[in-house]
Amino acid sequence: MKEIDEKSGAVIRNPEFFKSPPFWKSDWDEVNDFLDGLEKGTVREIGKSYGGRPIRAVSYGEKEPIERRCGISVSKFYGFRENFFDPRKRTRPVVAVISTIHGAEVEGCVSCINLAQIMEEGKDLRGRKWDQLRDLAEKTRLVMVPLAQPDGRIRSGIKHLVGGSFEDLFYYGQGAPREKQEDEPPNQWYRKDSPLTPDKYEFLGGYYNDAGVNIDIDDFFSEKKAPESQALINLVLDETPDMFIVLHSHNPGPWIASPNALIHSDYQWRQIEIGAIVADRHRREGLRPAWHPRTHGQEGYFTTVNLPTALHFVSGALPLAFEFPHGLAEGKPYTFNEILDIGLTLFEEILRFAVNWRRFCRS
Repeated sequence: MKEIDEKSGAVIRNPEFFKSPPFWKSDWDEVNDFLDGLEKGTVREIGKSYGGRPIRAVSYGEKEPIERRCGISVSKFYGFRENFFDPRKRTRPVVAVISTIHGAEVEGCVSCINLAQIMEEGKDLRGRKWDQLRDLAEKTRLVMVPLAQPDGRIRSGIKHLVGGSFEDLFYYGQGAPREKQEDEPPNQWYRKDSPLTPDKYEFLGGYYNDAGVNIDIDDFFSEKKAPESQALINLVLDETPDMFIVLHSHNPGPWIASPNALIHSDYQWRQIEIGAIVADRHRREGLRPAWHPRTHGQEGYFTTVNLPTALHFVSGALPLAFEFPHGLAEGKPYTFNEILDIGLTLFEEILRFAVNWRRFCRS
């Protein structure tokens, strides 16, 4: 008989997935309890999920006003970009971090919470000091959304997948349909229908909000777009960051995702440059990066208006996407400590780039 997690409704494939070290805060309740206890960071609700759950952001550093006269497309067309946003009037760069748009991909959330702890007390939740990271972050306005998709985060139930299998990842991410679809391969990572029909699933999985929408590939130009997508669009328009990064997780090692073919080539080269910087840092730290740059001949995801691309078109910011490793039991699995080190070194390198090379964040 299958054992069911009462909180989420997910099958407990491995009880260890529902436990974690004290520094590994990824559960919905513990993350929000942590945010409630912050003293230096400013926590605010930026919207609600389809299921009515709050989406919260935490920010550090003063927010500087923007004198905006028109939208980004009009400003670019007429050659007066400062009418949308004039970076010369900003005294510090703004960096936004968006995590856990897929509910089983919790590694970015854990990293955000530990970065907030560093901003509060100078140490992560393990007690390790990150002086350079904190110094760089204090030179920016840093805005983090640790749990951008609450519905799927709560539904997936797990706190991690360290030591798990691909089948575990597929179940907690993509769910389990009531009836097998004959024309769909068993390991098809993205379900072929979007949005999914929740009633057709005995377990919907963490990828989707309560309406069955994967907000990473939402219908961004439609009035039917998910409320989570709208909340993130509103956030980047309001903040107009110089750079933002959307955090994912997958099976291999860490890497900055390949450039999206729809954005300007100047931004694509910046994505490759930062990808190389982050990969080199991870290599030097022994964190086994799996980065491989690609700029041409891409198909599928990298030629669509995905979430990073949509947020770029709204704000003009340099879009980045990053993949953490889950730590699945293949080869030499990544440990909890390694995964957190991957996240915090990632943050250090992108913040360093934003501080030192801010003028290159916008074409």
